[in-house]
Amino acid sequence: QWWRMNRQRTIFAVALVLGGVILAVLDRFLVETPRWSAMSLLNLHTCIALLLAIFCLQVFGADQPVFWRESASGMNVFAYFQSRLFVNGFDIVVLSFLFTATYFAIRQPGVGFMAFFVPFLLTGFAASGWGYFISTVVPPKHGPFIVSLIIFIICGLLGNPSNLVEFLEGGAAEFIISAISITRWSIQMNFVQMDQHLSPAPEGLKEQSMLQMNRAVFYKRDVGFSDEWGPIVPLVAMGVVLRAASFLGLKLMNRDKQV
Repeated sequence: QWWRMNRQRTIFAVALVLGGVILAVLDRFLVETPRWSAMSLLNLHTCIALLLAIFCLQVFGADQPVFWRESASGMNVFAYFQSRLFVNGFDIVVLSFLFTATYFAIRQPGVGFMAFFVPFLLTGFAASGWGYFISTVVPPKHGPFIVSLIIFIICGLLGNPSNLVEFLEGGAAEFIISAISITRWSIQMNFVQMDQHLSPAPEGLKEQSMLQMNRAVFYKRDVGFSDEWGPIVPLVAMGVVLRAASFLGLKLMNRDKQV
């Protein structure tokens, strides 16, 4: 089964590498974005989240008639679910590494690679959960559109630093965004790393204002032990909850076709 996905795996690997190259060239040479820019990080995390979520649609979206037949014959659905996640987990790690390493090599962000890589791996872990979940509850032909819309909203829109200034004021809005927005947490990890390691001191008023806004957003909340590493907790929780929901979708949806 793993080898049968080599064509799709290669397509997404090439797409991620090209994405890393394009974004790195834009940030370093064309736009000359500051290395600590949260907007630059937003583009990176949204890109990898979108591509990995779409890639993971095939994990449970492909071969559905085979699954329904085998499930009706008494196959252990939980074992099937776990085996698919285990195998796909290697793809998530490899594809996340390819994207991050490509961008890192060109951009040279000024921090250690592993510290830079971990937030992207966590973004991939959380975003893949959306791919699994959507593939178990909607027909395969609708999956790419729905997951693209979801990732655009929860990553590109709700995780935008300029919007977070308004959202993170307490109450229901902050709770909901903190619970569903991947980039609200993953960008914080990367930004705090760069802010603490690079100690940026921009001269232009625009960049000074941008830096102050980013600091006001990403140092405002943590989960109790670190602004830099604290976001690991909500990001892992997102991935785990989405995987649990995916299992329920796989188990309970289309029950009429499993008998």
